[in-house]
Amino acid sequence: MKILISLVWLMLQSSSRDRAVIFVCEHGAAKSVVATAYFNKFAAERGLRYRATFRGTAPQDNLSVRAVEGLKADGVPVPSGKPTAIADKDVADATQIFAIGCTLPDNARRSGKATDWSDAPDDRGYGPMRDAIVRHVKQLLDELAGVPVAAAGAETVNFDKAGIGKPPSGWRATQTGTGHATWAVVQDDTAPSKPNVLKQSGQATFPICLKDDTSVKDGFVEVKFKAISGREDQAGGLIWRAKDANNYYIARANALEDNVTIYLTINGRRTEKKRANMKVPSNQWHTLRVDFQNSHFTVTFNGQKALEWDDETFKDSGEVGVWTKADSVTVFDDFAYGSK
Repeated sequence: MKILISLVWLMLQSSSRDRAVIFVCEHGAAKSVVATAYFNKFAAERGLRYRATFRGTAPQDNLSVRAVEGLKADGVPVPSGKPTAIADKDVADATQIFAIGCTLPDNARRSGKATDWSDAPDDRGYGPMRDAIVRHVKQLLDELAGVPVAAAGAETVNFDKAGIGKPPSGWRATQTGTGHATWAVVQDDTAPSKPNVLKQSGQATFPICLKDDTSVKDGFVEVKFKAISGREDQAGGLIWRAKDANNYYIARANALEDNVTIYLTINGRRTEKKRANMKVPSNQWHTLRVDFQNSHFTVTFNGQKALEWDDETFKDSGEVGVWTKADSVTVFDDFAYGSK
């Protein structure tokens, strides 16, 4: 009887234990730490029974200062512990192992649990590294939760095949209100996907650039942007369900104000609807995304949920695009959209 009780207890303990995911980078101090931090945050928010930890193949003594400071600025808890080499027990206990820019030891590679994430950049600062990792983490969690990963017909535009010095083909470069917006494809060595970006360098009430062939009712729109300069404004924004250049929804992040905001534009008049205070450093690449389903909208900034809002003004399909304000010199890259 005692043996039976012990077996039942062990089975209950095993079934209640969170399933282990291990993120591995060379030094076990930066990429794997960021992945662990965001995975555990998002998994907890979704109520998923998974828990991540970080390891290295040649661990250094302490966590990366850049990673720690970046996570603190993002408001994401820094994982506890110091860099540790991945061990046989880690491999045995893990359900999945992810190598982020490193070569796993043989036992991990042959375990059937390993996946390689090799596209997180080393040389462009914390933001681009975090954005690449967060994209992978969110996709992984969608898979673990049984959620379809990609929207139907999803497309990404990186402007790399567009002609330099003019607006990209298939886009309507214009503005809401007065002034003269100047939209052109230019080269940018800092681009998330080199070499080209879409740049706005003119001055207008609200410079906008709409993707002509889009008609999305329920789906998503996402872009990477960098606000370079502007005395009145330094912002990057996304438009969805646009009827024309004067009627649409906007989500924008502002480097001068350090906030993310949703607006409704009707007949050229913009009205603020909801705002969240978030750090938006200028001259750094950020990722802004909006998911919209029926009347519900969710805005995500650099992998963090910023705002949710409900509205039924524009119920039908519309165009998607990008937005700035006034004298904001802003560049955009990796514009993605899709229907759900």
